[in-house]
Amino acid sequence: MEKEQVESIKAIVIRNVKGVWSDYWLPITAFVVLIVSCQLFNLTHSGFFYPLMFVSGWIVVMFALKFKSESSVFSLKKLTKHRQKDTSYEMYTVLRVYTNDSDFQEYMHIQEYFDSQHIQMENRVIDHNQDIKSQIMFIRKPEFAYCYHLLMDQKNEMYFINEYM
Repeated sequence: MEKEQVESIKAIVIRNVKGVWSDYWLPITAFVVLIVSCQLFNLTHSGFFYPLMFVSGWIVVMFALKFKSESSVFSLKKLTKHRQKDTSYEMYTVLRVYTNDSDFQEYMHIQEYFDSQHIQMENRVIDHNQDIKSQIMFIRKPEFAYCYHLLMDQKNEMYFINEYM
């Protein structure tokens, strides 16, 4: 009975070692070459080992930086995703549409009509905990009678915010 358990544990360990080796053979080999070449350099002081130490050290450092950036507690990707979930801030494109047409809201869904208007675009971070209208500055243009503020999110959905005369 104990021999069967030992054999099953041995099979599991061998399978895990083979899996790790197949995934990480390059950094493992580079690390071993780095250690061996450093030890041989200490014994012989031969310049022959400089390229081996440089290349294998470079590979080890690149893999270490890659793994650090992917699995770090302070990873920028994870921190950004976590921050976006916890905060009420979101990036929008603010569209200021200037027109002299009082019926803009009725026809604004027609692409050709919308494109024929004078549009100013600006990227802005909007806080949903505050009044959205107050976060978008109204800029008057005397040659136009109306100004409409629209928000476009990351999914290209548009939201009507306000109308100014």
